[in-house]
Amino acid sequence: MTVMQCEEMVLPLSGLRVEWRPTDEHFRISPSDDAAEAIAGTQPWRTWLGHNAMAVGASGVLPRDPETTWWAVWGEYTGSDVQITLDDRTRPRVEVFGNLWISEGRGPEREATVETAGRRAEIKFAPAASLSQRRAGRFADSSTGTSSYIETPAAFHES
Repeated sequence: MTVMQCEEMVLPLSGLRVEWRPTDEHFRISPSDDAAEAIAGTQPWRTWLGHNAMAVGASGVLPRDPETTWWAVWGEYTGSDVQITLDDRTRPRVEVFGNLWISEGRGPEREATVETAGRRAEIKFAPAASLSQRRAGRFADSSTGTSSYIETPAAFHES
């Protein structure tokens, strides 16, 4: 039985766990708080395809402050610079981890434009919602409500 090497990082604001397997170029992104551990372990691994076909926006409630939200944006890194511009014209820092680019911030869900390799994607996050509405998203912990996480994919098109 071969054990796959896995690199892992936890994003500081959202608590999202980003896992990258360099051996077979697979990744997964999941919540990292204790309440979501069981769900995270069942998250399927995604295959890195080697092109910038899609950007994904995610949002949720801060684990330590349920009255505040976080947002994150990520996609496949193909070697080209990635620039994110939020609807207020700010440009958050973009990090590369494995073959993924990723950025996160604190505050309400925002519209974001991602540009890379002459292509762009417009991310429109799920609208701000009450915690009960957020439970319809990707993850939810019915006992504490701290694991709300909603993904919104957006396709790239020519700039």
